[in-house]
Amino acid sequence: MRYSHNAVQVSLALFLSLLFFQEPCLSQQSAGRPSVGLVLSGGGALGMAHVGVLKVMEESGLRPDYITGVSMGSIIGGMYSIGYNADSLHKILQAMNWDALLSNKIPENKIIFPEKNNFYNSSISLRVSLKKVMLPSGMINGQMIENSLSYYAWPAADINDFSKLPIPFMCVGTDLISGKKVDLKTGYLPDAMRASMAVPSIFTPVKIDSALLIDGGFLRNFAATEAKEMGADILIGSYVGAYRYTEEKLHSVSGIIKQLAFSMSIKDFEEEKKLAEVVIIPELKDISAADFEKVDTIVRRGYKAALPYRDYFRKLADSLDNLGVQQPIVNVLDKHLYSFDLIEVNGNDIYSDQQILDVLDIEPGDRTDRRLLYDRIEFLFGTAWFEKVKYRITPRNDSLILCIDCVERPKAMLYGSMHYDDSRSAGIVLKLSAKNLLTLRSVIDLSSYLGQYFRGRATYLQYIDRDQKYGISAELYGDNTLVPLMNLWEEEAGRVMSRTFTTGLNINRRIGLNNIMNISAGYENLNLLPDYVSDADLERISYKSLTAGADFKVNNLDSKHFPDRGIILNLSAGVSELLSVAVRTGSDETVFNRNSPGVFAFGRFYTLLGDLRSYFTAINRWTFSIGANALFVSDGDSVKRHNNFFLLGGIESVNRRSIPMIGFHTNEIPVRKLAGIGTEIDWELLKDFHINAMANLFAVRETDREDGYSLLSGYGIGLGYMTLIGPVKAGLMLGQYSREKHFRKIKTYISAGFNF
Repeated sequence: MRYSHNAVQVSLALFLSLLFFQEPCLSQQSAGRPSVGLVLSGGGALGMAHVGVLKVMEESGLRPDYITGVSMGSIIGGMYSIGYNADSLHKILQAMNWDALLSNKIPENKIIFPEKNNFYNSSISLRVSLKKVMLPSGMINGQMIENSLSYYAWPAADINDFSKLPIPFMCVGTDLISGKKVDLKTGYLPDAMRASMAVPSIFTPVKIDSALLIDGGFLRNFAATEAKEMGADILIGSYVGAYRYTEEKLHSVSGIIKQLAFSMSIKDFEEEKKLAEVVIIPELKDISAADFEKVDTIVRRGYKAALPYRDYFRKLADSLDNLGVQQPIVNVLDKHLYSFDLIEVNGNDIYSDQQILDVLDIEPGDRTDRRLLYDRIEFLFGTAWFEKVKYRITPRNDSLILCIDCVERPKAMLYGSMHYDDSRSAGIVLKLSAKNLLTLRSVIDLSSYLGQYFRGRATYLQYIDRDQKYGISAELYGDNTLVPLMNLWEEEAGRVMSRTFTTGLNINRRIGLNNIMNISAGYENLNLLPDYVSDADLERISYKSLTAGADFKVNNLDSKHFPDRGIILNLSAGVSELLSVAVRTGSDETVFNRNSPGVFAFGRFYTLLGDLRSYFTAINRWTFSIGANALFVSDGDSVKRHNNFFLLGGIESVNRRSIPMIGFHTNEIPVRKLAGIGTEIDWELLKDFHINAMANLFAVRETDREDGYSLLSGYGIGLGYMTLIGPVKAGLMLGQYSREKHFRKIKTYISAGFNF
């Protein structure tokens, strides 16, 4: 940190006397009072140090009359110009989820229920058109950070001339097309701040008028000239930007790229700083520009760097007050509600204005606050219609216009990933989702797990109302699942392949983003094939049934993988009626039905199933979860009736009959009734690296017993890591079960990659 031109040695009296010979300032304060300009540089997370500088200025009674900002300096400066003080800015920075904002990871509880399965559940997602498959840009579009900037800048949303903000403000961007500096003085303030911080290869550029804007710091990272042009007589600067690297740091590719990218900006700073009386440079060389989690440390460094100038600031403030009264700033922070004369939708082609306005659910003339509009924009994004959707508030003549700006997703998206786990071995996950392809408000989803133990689902959903809350869907589903131990046809237990195919119709009702209800009716074909040499020469038992049911689901987890908070609740009730059974032994096949039932029961059976898990973070980086499961399947009157069972075991469900339980192999224990509780502790030791401990206790009635229950307990410890290919989990588990004879009590598990 330093004074430029050794200003510390310059006497204040001489400094002020020189100002008397300058032209009178045309700012809000009294004539003859010199004006103070505050110049805030860019620097990524390091720009948060500006808040510490502002705290010292406030303690000294010195308030700037003009502010210029670049990149992160534009956000701090823009927010301060609205009227937020340094303490408020510090709290806002602390409250922001920077990991989510800068990665654009929208919490899963903001995504509409039918889209949750596709959300952050693939290694790659590709936009598909009739002509080609389009590769992703690899850049953050700024959905979350733009919505947050609009939220905090709400009190000044109806001010489109930045010189009319409580403290006049401007920021700097770089036009990617012309390669020239652009001064952002008018428009929608959050757009200007976002454009000024659009670092290429990280954030997408922002189009304002005819300019395609990126980070202003590439050409000018310290806008002192602009502050002078606004009318500032005395300049105070805070600089956290780049410096020329030494030779040692130029032996890496990243160092060379940064040196080249910021060379013009660094050279420009050497000239711009000469215009400032004070340039404060916090000591931040040991902190990365990407360390947004170090809010308190960075703000403290800025405060420490500015402390030596507190007396100077206080004397300057007193001297200025002696020359004239500084007018108080207008308080706009109490502005909470706007009423819009018109709502415009821009950028949409696939989805109509009316579809978007139906979801937005705001009418012209409604009194609207920022929380409501913030939530509605998140709701719109949660429909998965858009790559990005945002709002702007635009004064036009005597009207106030709410503009909804959309960047639509194409009608079809292709998702892909690899997966491996103990129960299904290796496979490829492929999904295709298409919206409005055949009819308005329709969704086609095709999902598949391609491997030895395949799964596949095809769904056509047609919404029947404007709000897309009610839908009718048709579904085809199939899976090939290994049951590691099952008594079949009164033979000794062995490995059995369970191959299921179902088709059905559903009526669903979505309740908000995170709840859904379904009523279904369908047809099921369940095939059991022994994976061993059968004494009875049995090759297959095939059950054909009619099914009907209803279910209610809740999923408000913040993340599908390693969640911190939220609940998952599944409640279902069903009834099934067996139509026929075909038994193939050798080359012969015998068909049984209601008229010739043989040893099979053809009455109806009923199923009740409940699954609840709740996650909460009571201590930083420690997440706790508790869960409960319950199952009731009405008994058949034959041990050969294997179409009314569920499968217990494993760390996750692999098909519609699976109920996870730690301590046992996936689908290890066929059951008809159970009740169980479980708990898990997850510690995120390092970012995305987890250590967990699990335990559960179940009382179960297996398929081969008519009464009584077995008591099972399971325990496990494991490691988890969130990678680009998906979550990787591995660990050891112990299962206690008196009837277990074929497996070891201590088992391992491993799972890698995004799932079906």
